[in-house]
Amino acid sequence: MMQSLPNWIRRSAWRTYAALALLGALGVFAAGAFALLRTPSWYAPPDIATDQRQRVRNNLVEAEQRFTESLRAGQPFVYHLDAESVNRWIAMRREIYPLLDSLTPPDLAEPYVVFDKGEVTLAGRYKLGGVQVIVSLDFSVGFRDGAIEIRALATRCGSARIPFDLSRLGLDRAVNHAEGKLWPGSPRIKGDLVTGLRVDAEGWWKNGGMAYRVTDLIVEPGRISIMVQPLGRRPPPR
Repeated sequence: MMQSLPNWIRRSAWRTYAALALLGALGVFAAGAFALLRTPSWYAPPDIATDQRQRVRNNLVEAEQRFTESLRAGQPFVYHLDAESVNRWIAMRREIYPLLDSLTPPDLAEPYVVFDKGEVTLAGRYKLGGVQVIVSLDFSVGFRDGAIEIRALATRCGSARIPFDLSRLGLDRAVNHAEGKLWPGSPRIKGDLVTGLRVDAEGWWKNGGMAYRVTDLIVEPGRISIMVQPLGRRPPPR
């Protein structure tokens, strides 16, 4: 029978095991803290220089003009929105469409969007427990039952997916915008981002006074494709 190890050896072994366990726990904690606090590499809201701001406005005007010309042609068409342009418009939203701020969580600064397959990610800086972190929200975006539907799916802090009370970001705030409230001819928008925000398929385009109907919408990496059916000239909705 083997003799038992001396007490000093057993004590030394336990100290080694305890130290290794502590180092492992600290490593896990450090990795978790790093994942929560780090800024994801894909989060890059544009900083629009003063001499570039007019170019962004011009880009938006050109995008509107393309939509106008497609409506005037009177045939179904596909309209594309690329993420780079959209993020530049978002960066200047207070100068271009101030009311659009009502559709973003009020405590989310420097919003930034990413388009992926069937999903849109909205990210921004959020103050959590006295520390500024990058919080990102994944939404499913698609065309369902004759309307565009947007619904919150998941949240991340830094690069780590976390359970988070969506109401703390104001995502359960009910929205009920009548036709034309956000901009001339805007479609009705109703619901909330937790149970589903629905955007009516029909709208009215102020440039030329033409109505249209969205028949489908596809989100893919880097862009959104919108299938549109022109409905001809109509008076603005009341």
